[in-house]
Amino acid sequence: MVNPAPPECRDGLISLLRDALARPGGRVGLAGALVCLGLLGTIFWRNLWHFGYTWSTDENYSHGFLVPLLSLYFANESARRGPIPYRSGVRIAVLLLLLSLLGRMATIYIPVGAVSDGALLLGLAGICALFAGAAALRRFGFALAFLVFMIPLPIALYTAIAGPLQLLVSRVASDVLSATGLPVLCEGNLITLPGGQHMFVAEACSGMRQLTGFLALTTAVAYLSPRPLWYRLIVVASSVPIAMSANVIRVIVTGWIMHRLGPRYAMGAFHTVEGLLMMGLGLVILGAECWTLNRIIAGGPFSGFGLHPKKGPEFAG
Repeated sequence: MVNPAPPECRDGLISLLRDALARPGGRVGLAGALVCLGLLGTIFWRNLWHFGYTWSTDENYSHGFLVPLLSLYFANESARRGPIPYRSGVRIAVLLLLLSLLGRMATIYIPVGAVSDGALLLGLAGICALFAGAAALRRFGFALAFLVFMIPLPIALYTAIAGPLQLLVSRVASDVLSATGLPVLCEGNLITLPGGQHMFVAEACSGMRQLTGFLALTTAVAYLSPRPLWYRLIVVASSVPIAMSANVIRVIVTGWIMHRLGPRYAMGAFHTVEGLLMMGLGLVILGAECWTLNRIIAGGPFSGFGLHPKKGPEFAG
């Protein structure tokens, strides 16, 4: 006998709020969650300020403004999949909130911002459990975990990743330039063009900017795709080669522009437009990848990224 599908909650989070208020003690739970949310904002206000400042000043994390909105969208879509069985989550909520507070206090002795940032996410999970119950943590697990993409990487980790990428991009781009008829000399991240022109592959051109954005994007695409696990893993893993390929092409194009038109056409607004075009190229590559994978699975025509929000995988509770 086939069990009927759970009824869909068209109002999403609004339905969840309505159901919570209808429960005995629901208003008290909501009040407690709001108080905890206010305290969390007060305790972690430096982290929140740092997020906003980094997102608005560092192009590597300019996608950070979109992450909370996408997370809220994922949570709403998860809520629309049906009622969430309520089981008191007070115990796990208290545990998560205590761990969050301890994580914030630990940064007094361990000045690593990422520890405090992670503690903030634990606190948000605790508030979710306090208001909606323990089962809600499973239902909204992805939406909560997705918030990790709004956290800037620690400087030491960023440098450890960006440095080797910087050298790799320089080497690959110089090899391609030489192979396409423009002989260059690559010394570290300095590429010397014919005529003595120098092209410096800066840290900003290492590919980290594209990598951080595409990692969040491909994770969202994979989550929304009603495809097998291997499909979703391939999509997420492809963020690295896509970001690197787009950035290598950017350096190659910049080299040819400097050689043919002059350095002024590879600087300022021209360089910015070039970067935007490479982001567009990355999206085209991602779309082509999803098209190919969709054809492998179904053998059918192009179906976009294969996104069906209400049918995607969930942390069902």
